[in-house]
Amino acid sequence: MNERNLIPQDADYFHAIGLAIVAFARLEWNAVWCCERLKSGYIQTIEIKKKTAGKIAMDLEELFLKLEDTELRKKVLPLATSFKTIVADRNALLHGKPGTAPNGDQRLFRHGDQWTIDAVNRFSDACVQASTLLNALLYDEFKEPYTIKKSAD
Repeated sequence: MNERNLIPQDADYFHAIGLAIVAFARLEWNAVWCCERLKSGYIQTIEIKKKTAGKIAMDLEELFLKLEDTELRKKVLPLATSFKTIVADRNALLHGKPGTAPNGDQRLFRHGDQWTIDAVNRFSDACVQASTLLNALLYDEFKEPYTIKKSAD
């Protein structure tokens, strides 16, 4: 039972994609934990409501918008925007179409654009940079349960 070996394999490419998946997962969970710090019980909603990364990104932005501290809100809103952009890039990678590059390499493509090793590595770097910033919030501004404005809902 080694059917997986029927797929043409490029160890460097597979390594880059594997690292990208882990880098994104770490980023996503830093976003989830930021949401949890701002709204206790948020983590339980992930499985109950089958939240996608896109929905988590919207929730993060919504919670950041409710921060009463204007300076903190200005600081963190770009992080939510960055996460939304990265979610779109992640979707482009993971929903990519397999194909053959002009040089014969087997690659993933999205809308005709090839996910090269360099492109995948840039994606991973973006994930780690964004994740580091969200993680810093967890141990600084959000280290204590943080109170946000109550919405009308």
